[in-house]
Amino acid sequence: MPVPLADAPVVVPAASPAAVPVPQTQRRNVPLVDMRRVTSAAEPAGRPAHAAAPSHDSASCLLIDRQTGRTFTAQGPSAVIGRERSQASIVLRDPNVSRRHAELSFDGTGWRITDLNSTNGTLVNDVDVTSCPLQDGDLITLGLVNLEFRENRR
Repeated sequence: MPVPLADAPVVVPAASPAAVPVPQTQRRNVPLVDMRRVTSAAEPAGRPAHAAAPSHDSASCLLIDRQTGRTFTAQGPSAVIGRERSQASIVLRDPNVSRRHAELSFDGTGWRITDLNSTNGTLVNDVDVTSCPLQDGDLITLGLVNLEFRENRR
């Protein structure tokens, strides 16, 4: 037999709660050691032991802007990335990029990116770095520009 509604308890909706403050976004402190990048000294990552390493001056790499598709070529032993042509060999037209934002360098076995005390920092694969070895396919973020790193192997 159904219960009559008159005997049912009356439920009064509670007043809506006050707005809850949203915590400020914080960067996570993530260790810079990537176990996929740790290799033996005898055989550099991704390169067969019999392949000759390019010299410092003949090494080059490509940076592909993910938004526009524009490509930039960096020549070894080093190339500065920045906002001003007089300060950098790779120029990015973004006001969030420092005049001298980061430096790509080739040490004979691989490429490395180093932040040059930029205002907005340098990210590799969404991790804030001061210096980091690069692998083919890494995503470098400088200001609002996302660059895909491609190593030229000769």
